[in-house]
Amino acid sequence: MALFGRVSTRSKVERLIRDGVGVREAAWPIGDLAPSATNELVADVIDWVRGEMGRMRRPYGIDHVALALAARDESGRVLCSNSLGVLRPGVFYETEGPEQIRAFLGDAARLMPGGRGEMVGALLSLGDIAFELHGQAA
Repeated sequence: MALFGRVSTRSKVERLIRDGVGVREAAWPIGDLAPSATNELVADVIDWVRGEMGRMRRPYGIDHVALALAARDESGRVLCSNSLGVLRPGVFYETEGPEQIRAFLGDAARLMPGGRGEMVGALLSLGDIAFELHGQAA
């Protein structure tokens, strides 16, 4: 991870992210957040994360991802957001990943008027960023 610590590298990383390198996005409608609906939504998010992780590059063994979630009401106003931080893929095959998503949905349900809106997710692959940085250095 020292690769990402240099100032010049940091500015390159910021540019790559702005250009969409390593960034995957998805959105899911939020309606009824009863326990069964929440479980289904959590499963959908986990399936999406796993699928996207399966397509990312892993140079030098860098397989970390960052996942950010936001909940928007029907007018598009962001009600809450959270970053789960930089994580190893295994988190999304254990209970920790689903539980963090479930907790986020609990927060969103408390803040969402009328219970209708959208959850958006952004997944960042640090391996894809490292791959691009390495290619630029060559």
